[in-house]
Amino acid sequence: YADDHAASGQAGSQAPFNLQANLCVLNPGKTMVQYDRLVNDYLEWSVTNDVEVTFVRHVPVYSHADAENPRSYDFIDFLAADYSTMGRSWDKWLGTADGQKLNEKWGQLANCNVKQGTVYFQWGDVAALSEDDDRVVTWNWCTRKEGVSPDQLMAKHQSFAAGLGDKEPGIGWYIFVPRIGAANLPGQFAHVSVYPDFEALMTGQQHLTEGGWRDRHDYYTSYADCRGESAMVETIMRRPSN
Repeated sequence: YADDHAASGQAGSQAPFNLQANLCVLNPGKTMVQYDRLVNDYLEWSVTNDVEVTFVRHVPVYSHADAENPRSYDFIDFLAADYSTMGRSWDKWLGTADGQKLNEKWGQLANCNVKQGTVYFQWGDVAALSEDDDRVVTWNWCTRKEGVSPDQLMAKHQSFAAGLGDKEPGIGWYIFVPRIGAANLPGQFAHVSVYPDFEALMTGQQHLTEGGWRDRHDYYTSYADCRGESAMVETIMRRPSN
C-alpha cells in the first residue's frame, strides 16, 4: 500500500508507514451493501477534510478457524497513511459534527475492533503493487525466539529480501508490527506476502514443496516461532487522489 503515500514512503524506500486495522463483524440484520455505502461516505468525508488514506479490505479464504475456534471477524479493513494524516483524521472524525454522525452510523452497522501498527516494506514489484487492485495476501504471525535480538531478526529479513528476484511469484513482502491495541494478537509481528492471484499463491506453495521449505525451516528453528500462513482476498478500495 505504501506506493500511494509519498509521506509514508514509496514502495522500495524501506520507509515505514502507519496502518490502522479494523477487524469487523456485521451487526445482525446488516449487509455488506449497507456497510460499503458507509465506506463510500467516509471516503468522501476524508477528501473534504483532507485526510485521505489508502483503503484496503481483506476477506479470509484460508483461515486458521475451525469448529472449536471460530473466526472472530467477517472482514478486515485497513487504512494506510502517514502518522500525521491518521492523527488528524481521528481528531476530525471524533471532533466534528459530520464525523460524529458517520461514527454513530458505523457502530450501528458493525462491531469493529480497531488496532494500530507500523508496516515495514521488505521487497516488492513497485509497478505491480501500484496497478493491481485485486490480489491475494498471506499473513504469518511470529514471535522472536529467546536470545534473538531485533537487529539480528531484521538482518535476517534483509538478507532474505536481497535474494528475491523477478521470478518470485509474489509481488510484495511486508512486516507488520502492531503497536496499539495489540495485547491479544497472535504474535509480535506478522509477515505479509502479496500475490497477484491464487495461481501465483499456489506457485509459491509449489516452490516451498520443491525445496523452499528448507529456508523456512531454518527461520522457524533459529529466529522466530510462527503460527503459519493464512490467506485473504485483498481489494484496494481507494487510492488517494493526490
